[in-house]
Order: sequence, then C-alpha cells, then structure tokens
Amino acid sequence: MTARRAARAAAWLSLPVAAVLAVLAAGAAAPHVGTSTKAFPLVAAGAAGGMALIAAMAAVEPAWILSVGLALSIFSGNWSLLHVPGPLDRVVIISGILSVVVRSFVVADAPRIQIRRVHWVLALLVLYAVGSSAWANTLSQHHASFELLDRLGIVPFLLYLVAPAAFATDRQRTILLGTLAVVGAYLGATAFFEMIGPHSLVFPKFILNPSLGIHDGRARGPFLEAGADGLAMFCCAVAAVMLLDRPRPPWVRRAVIAIAALSLLGLVLTLTRQVWAGAAAGVILASLGSRQIRRRLPVALVAGAVLIGGALAVSPGLRAKFDTRASAQKPVWDRLNSDSAAVRMAESHPLLGYGWGSFPTASPRFYHVAKTYPLSSVGEVHNVVLSNLAELGVVGLGLWLLGLGAAMVAPFRRRGPPSLEPWRLGLIAIAVAWFVQANFAPLAYAFDNYLPWLFAGIALGAPRAAQATRRERETAPSGSAWPRAESWAPTA
Repeated sequence: MTARRAARAAAWLSLPVAAVLAVLAAGAAAPHVGTSTKAFPLVAAGAAGGMALIAAMAAVEPAWILSVGLALSIFSGNWSLLHVPGPLDRVVIISGILSVVVRSFVVADAPRIQIRRVHWVLALLVLYAVGSSAWANTLSQHHASFELLDRLGIVPFLLYLVAPAAFATDRQRTILLGTLAVVGAYLGATAFFEMIGPHSLVFPKFILNPSLGIHDGRARGPFLEAGADGLAMFCCAVAAVMLLDRPRPPWVRRAVIAIAALSLLGLVLTLTRQVWAGAAAGVILASLGSRQIRRRLPVALVAGAVLIGGALAVSPGLRAKFDTRASAQKPVWDRLNSDSAAVRMAESHPLLGYGWGSFPTASPRFYHVAKTYPLSSVGEVHNVVLSNLAELGVVGLGLWLLGLGAAMVAPFRRRGPPSLEPWRLGLIAIAVAWFVQANFAPLAYAFDNYLPWLFAGIALGAPRAAQATRRERETAPSGSAWPRAESWAPTA
C-alpha cells in the first residue's frame, strides 16, 4: 500500500466507522438496555475509534504530527493555565511516534525504523532510571515522573529513534524547519512585548502574571522561565537560518532573516547569562565546520551587536535591567550551593545514588556553609550532570553520558548526503548551547530537551540504498552555502 492509497483507505474507512459509532451510541442511550449491555457498545465504540485513529496515522505524514506536537510543547506544564485539562503536546507527539510505527507496517514505501546499538544503551538507561525511581519511592511524584519523560528523557529518546524515518525527505525536514521558524517568530515577538511593550500584545496573558513561574521582569515566554525561553529562541533562530539554504522567493528569505534576528533579540532580552554563553559557544563551534559560514560570522556578529545596542539605547529601563543581571550574584550562590550539595550526596552514595527524583528531600542535610559565599538552598540541582550523579550514581551517569555522547557523535561518523550536512551544523549549534545551559540550570523543559535529540536523529539519516544516495548527490544544488559531503570535516 502506497501513501496515496493509505490516505484513500482512511477516507473510506471514516464512513463505516462513523456509522458504527452512531449505532452504538444510540444503543447505549436506549432506556430499556441494561447496565451490563450498555458497557459493550461503549467498548466497541472505543475499538472503532481506535481503528479510525490507526487509519489516520497511516494517512497523515508523521512529519506534520511531530512538528505540531513540538510547537505545542512550548506550553508543556502550563496547559491548565490555558484551561486545557491534559498535556496536549504529549498526546500529539506520542501520536506522531505511533504514526511512524504504523506506517512502517501498512505503507509499503514508508521508511522503516532502524534499531542501533545506541538505542539499546538508551533503553537500558530508561530501565535503570525507572528502577531507581521505584526504589526511591518517587514514581508517583508528579515532578519526578515528568522529569523521567522530558529531562532524562523517555520522549526525547523516542524522538531520536523515529526521527530518521519521520523526516527522511527534504520536504519533511522543511516542514519541521518552517514550524520552528513560526515558533521562533512567536517567542521572539512575545519577548519583545514583555520587555519593551506593549504588554497588551502578550499572549497568553498568564505570561505577565508575576505570581506564576519564576524570573518575573525578564523575557520568559510561555515557559515562565527565562533560561528555557532563551534556549528555545536560539534553537528556532538556528532553524530559521537553515531555511535560507532552500530556494525561496525574496520576501520569504527576508521574513526568515527577520525571524532569526527577532529570536536572537529575544534571547538577549531573557537577561540570562548561561543562555548568552551557550548561544555564543554554539554559533562559534558550528561555524568551525563550514568555511562559508565562518566567512559570514563577522557580519552576523556586527549585525547582532547593532541590534542589541539599538534595543538598549531606545529603552533605558531595559539597559538598567541588563546591568543588574550582568552583576547579579544570588544566582551564582544558588548554583554553587546546590552543586556542592549534589557532590556531597554523590560522595555519600557513589555507585547508585539516592534514587531518581530524590534531591529535593535528600539534599537539605548536605547543604553546608561555605567560606566564600553565603548559604542558600534550591529544590533542584542547577547542573544536569551533577543531578544525575547524585540521584543515579556513577552507573546511571555513565549510561547517560555514553548514550548522549554516542547519539550526538553518530551523525559525524558516517558520510551522509549533502542535504543532511546543514543538520549536522545545526546539531552542533543546538547541542553545544543545550549542554552549556545544562551545566547551569535544571533544564527540565520539554521543548528544549526534545530538539537536540530530534536534530541528532535527523542528522543521522534514514538507511538508504546506495543508488538513492548517489541520485541525491547528483541533484544537489551547486550553489548551496553548505559544504559538500566530500569536504565535510570540522576545521579549526
């Protein structure tokens, strides 16, 4: 069955499914039917709905489903503030992942999921972390369970698994980049309206509520946290820049450049130093992999400096906040204290740690007064590596580092088609920025944790026949701004 035939089959299936649901609903509502008899129509209706969902999964491109779910994940954890009863983003993303699996069985020309050794390492890490959480009695805790999904994280690993098949073609990858550019435009504009105004244009309004989240007075977007907002805008700016390599009308190219600039301005408006450092490191290291980009880097840096300087010049209040944040010491003390507590926990239980999600309850006795800075305490370690060490021990940290390193390095160990080379450079920028921030913040937000793994999976590429790879090399645009596969090598 081809993709077109699958879509046609889904359309035809919708008619009998609707008829079955209507008949069963009428039977369930009949007053003379007993309680036990009413249960059967409801179960059958659920089964029919499941059949319709499977048909839809076979018909709709997973690239669209996953891209929409990724865009929705900027509201992850705050859906109740939008009066949405459940995690809508996770429902859509899981549907997209299942769609890849379903299509691999029912659509003949759909790419197949390939299991590699790194996936087994990640699966072992998940089993170990779940066991650690059960041992520490934190599986039932909302905070610990959602960190298992997002920060460790089960959902990012699944995205890494299905990404090569879900985004196997250039068109599918363009869908994702376009979605990220739209998200970047929204986040950048929201950051501008938060910090410079007018506040009436900020949507949704809970962003302006100082009693919600943290980092009030800084651009924090729908995350309600400035660091997560800044990293998200940087990733969206990278996606917008990647769109420039595709042939587009001039007005579209200008719009994409404006989105990238707006996202980078919003990144500055977060007033978060680890975001600035991570973005700078990501851009510099990614530029080392491409001579063409390295040549354009000075122009980009000058343009960025002019953009930031102009924003500070027109807004004295913003300049005052910028100066205050640049010299703030309280966040530094919080990080030093929490990191020291995590190290002491690891020294106490080095092999297996105290259990996943145990830091909030186990750490108070490990906070000690230091000689050079005052004592302060926070509920989370402001360092993902030390957090995993304290909670999962050397064994868990080793599995996490092994899986992370293998996944991020794998795309550079094989020569892929030219169309994937921008994704390798984008992966460098995003992974470096993510890792820098992971050493200064808990980094438990879904959107920020999904993107490095998603980019790594896409950059790895789906398995292809040698003939298809040669065809793509022959048809690659000659004027591409990205280096070709033969010349790919990070250069100093």
